[in-house]
Amino acid sequence: MSNEQNNGQNEQQGQHAEEKKMSNKKLSKKMIAGITASVILLAAIAGGSYAYVKSQTVATVDGERITKDELYDTLVGVYGASALDSLVTKVVIDKEADKRDVKVKDSEIDDEVATYEESYGGEEGLKSALEASGLTLADLKEDIETNIKIEKLMAKDIKLTDDEVKSYYEENKKNFDTPESIEVSHILVEDEKTAQKVLDKLNAGEDFAELAKEYSTDTATAAKGGELGFITSGEMVKEFEKAAFALKVGEISDIVKTDYGYHIIKATDHKEAKESTYEESKEQAKEAALAEKISSEYSTWVEKLKADYDIKTKL
Repeated sequence: MSNEQNNGQNEQQGQHAEEKKMSNKKLSKKMIAGITASVILLAAIAGGSYAYVKSQTVATVDGERITKDELYDTLVGVYGASALDSLVTKVVIDKEADKRDVKVKDSEIDDEVATYEESYGGEEGLKSALEASGLTLADLKEDIETNIKIEKLMAKDIKLTDDEVKSYYEENKKNFDTPESIEVSHILVEDEKTAQKVLDKLNAGEDFAELAKEYSTDTATAAKGGELGFITSGEMVKEFEKAAFALKVGEISDIVKTDYGYHIIKATDHKEAKESTYEESKEQAKEAALAEKISSEYSTWVEKLKADYDIKTKL
């Protein structure tokens, strides 16, 4: 199974689309920060030894030179204003957090990194995504720390009434309802012959988890005995989902073919759908309503905050 297929399979295993969107959005912000770093690096080089940088060649076209000085000017022209504004904003956020004694614990950052890893199918998946964007884990952690500072600072300034929370809950009630879910494990192999061999061993009484460790090509779950956890409608490809929800707890499916290969599925638990109530969901609704308000009010909030600082730019 290719890395691309593995990543696709992992995305479907219990992940939520919104988490992925958020992760992509944050990585996009860091891509801009990466460009910013390039601009600042070039600026530092130019400031330290301008004549040397000016003469350095970064490319040639039929013998015509393109110098670092030209590259720097282009980067500043295209990205300079927005890149500098991003750096100014980060310094303002850091200063405001210090002034208001807002701290970010290492454990908070680590929890966010763990969410990213889950979203990208594990530690290696996240590492690959970062490398593809020219970033490091340290870059991501720095971005997470800034985001948490923003959330904590804005949470101090935003007043959320009980009526607003209740209104948010009623408008988004479906998000708080618990859908029917089934807990499953699976064994994924590349060909039908191997799938039949594994199924025969299961029918002969061999242990599902041990066979998953031995045969499954899904590297994200094989070491855990094939455990996928609870899945709900819409999370898996339709062939897998149809077979899984047809099982009773303890039952093992026949061979199920999908675009990823041949699966054998075992149902280990089942939960009925449950409608939410406001009292049960109040704290979750409050957190979600606050997050929405932070998102919608961020631009206005940060501009007001910057007005409290003596900012001079020379770009």
